Amino acid sequence: MPHLPDEIVSEILSPALKVPEELFSDTSEPSPFANFTPSTSSYLLVCKDWLRVGTPLLYNVVVLRSKAQANALAVFVQKNPEFGRFIKKLRVEGGFGQSMHAILKAAPNITDLFLSLRIWSSDNTSGLCKGLPLVNPNRVIVVDQYWGVHTLENKQNEALRKTLISCVQSWSNLRVFGFPYGHSNSRAQELSDALSQSQVHTVQLNECFYDIPPFIHTLCRASSLKSLQFREVFRVERLKSTIEGNAQLRKVAQLPKHTKPEAIAEPDIAPSLNPHFVPMECATEEVRECVWKRVLFFAMYVEELRSPEFPRRPSESHPSRLALLRVSRYFYRLGLPHLYDCVVVKSRNANSIRRLLKRRPQLGSFVLRIFANYSGTTWGTVGEEEVSKAIISLCHYARHLQVLELAPVDFAEARQTSVEVLELSSRNAGRTLERLSISIEPDGILPQSMGLFTPLRELSIGGERLQCAPDLALPPESFPSLEVLRLRTDTSGVLLGLFADLKLGSLRTFSLPPTIPDKNTLSRFFAAHGEKLLHLIAHRVGHLPNLSECPNVLAIEILRDCNPGKLIADRPHPSLAKIIVSGMSAALSTIKLDTATFPALREIQIRCLEWPATTETYDSLTTPPIYFSAHLEYPQCRREISMCKIIPFAESLLEQNIKVTSWEGKPWVPRLKIVTKRPGKVVTKKRKAT
Repeated sequence: MPHLPDEIVSEILSPALKVPEELFSDTSEPSPFANFTPSTSSYLLVCKDWLRVGTPLLYNVVVLRSKAQANALAVFVQKNPEFGRFIKKLRVEGGFGQSMHAILKAAPNITDLFLSLRIWSSDNTSGLCKGLPLVNPNRVIVVDQYWGVHTLENKQNEALRKTLISCVQSWSNLRVFGFPYGHSNSRAQELSDALSQSQVHTVQLNECFYDIPPFIHTLCRASSLKSLQFREVFRVERLKSTIEGNAQLRKVAQLPKHTKPEAIAEPDIAPSLNPHFVPMECATEEVRECVWKRVLFFAMYVEELRSPEFPRRPSESHPSRLALLRVSRYFYRLGLPHLYDCVVVKSRNANSIRRLLKRRPQLGSFVLRIFANYSGTTWGTVGEEEVSKAIISLCHYARHLQVLELAPVDFAEARQTSVEVLELSSRNAGRTLERLSISIEPDGILPQSMGLFTPLRELSIGGERLQCAPDLALPPESFPSLEVLRLRTDTSGVLLGLFADLKLGSLRTFSLPPTIPDKNTLSRFFAAHGEKLLHLIAHRVGHLPNLSECPNVLAIEILRDCNPGKLIADRPHPSLAKIIVSGMSAALSTIKLDTATFPALREIQIRCLEWPATTETYDSLTTPPIYFSAHLEYPQCRREISMCKIIPFAESLLEQNIKVTSWEGKPWVPRLKIVTKRPGKVVTKKRKAT
């Protein structure tokens, strides 16, 4: 098979191996390279042709984020000096010790250099200080951390800044400089003084500006300066007036252009030659209605409104739907069901819903989904009563209801509802309802009509001190389609006992209530349904049964902090592959997972965990995520990886083929490490005198 020319292979590999310019020059925090991505060097292992052509592309842009990476590159270019000449762009996000001197010495062709002045005292910039005079870049981008009193003042930082200021004045090829400061301070003034004596043509101001600080006037004194580019400004008119009043600024200043998004060009449609043309005139009435109903379904964005979080108020992207109903009587008849497809009941619209249904009860047949406003802040005592009456009216008239959510399924605080709602929905829509979430008022009596929910697939139900009706005797075949069962609260144990006596042939997911009133009833439930379950949800590990009773469960979710090492099984569990926890309630060093009991376990997800994004630096100013628990051994902000205690725990589990994932589902991937070999010590023991 003939080989492709090197030029074609290079064009094929370039998109995969090259680092985009917008990422290389990105000055945001955290770095765009903070998240782990698979190494692109694997492309070079395909064949010798790809290795030969792809190597210059791979080393064209180099990004260094840790000492281990810098050490590895330094050793490589020292042994293979020709590879150092391939480096054209170098991004250094730290100090990284003496290795940087070897890298810069071996890379004389660097044209673009990215430097970080966010240097901590534990870092070492001696290699950078020695190596920077050895290169002569065309473009230099600098980032620094300077917010009020939160500055990095140490010897390493100061040495690097002094070296940079000296080099800026001596670099003869320097044409573009990325300036890191947005307001006046001593560092900005020192750097601008150096730039005013350099050969720079363009200064890119990467921070946001509220006014024109004094160092800007210093920059304008540079004889070679042609352009002063503001990336982001605040109070544009004020800055414009200041610039217009200064002759030097007027020549070089370039404010960002805030262009409006281009309007979508509407196609030019020629008028019909037949003014009496009727679309689909030859089609049957049934076909025409089917097509226009589908068109109106998308035009009235029915699918979006089926989510309770979607805003109900008209906007530019989603205008009022009433205009479509006013086009013609035909559109009104076909579009009216879409208008009432989903109803969100709030205290401010509850009375209007009741009046409308009383006047036009036929509209109830169009309602397929009912959601209640969960927020307790918008419901007063009067508001609750109004909403309750509106929901009862809707359940009375909605004969084709599919979804009824009166309580959030995530176990958040929910308003309690009358048992009348449960009875009306079961009698009027029991043959159509597929999803029901409800929290019943205290001392409610469960009705006999509960057995009418035939197609129900997902049920979230709960209540305080619930009771069964005297004649309540559900047939064992009740709820034949139920796949997901969530018991919100069950203080009396009535619900647990009720479902323990049913067959529930389709049940796959079960969520235990926060408190278990009767462990015997719980054991009876798992004895009846344990083998069907694939997903278990509990508030505490102690609520879970012996997992040998649920041999087919694939995932377990614990809603509170726990120790997953306390999961119990009498014999090796063949199926459990994933454990989801809110956080760890015990010290990580004390958590011991019995992998012999759970040989199929492959993942532990921690919902409050976010992997640290930095390797060598410590950003103490980043606001800690609100979902971090105070007692967890996780970083409270973006600490360096070496300080994060969860990482050794994750790496120890990786040796057992178990991944630890964050709230996003991202697993931890071990980074390159520096291994120092210590010479062995010979220990000699003195013989005791006899």
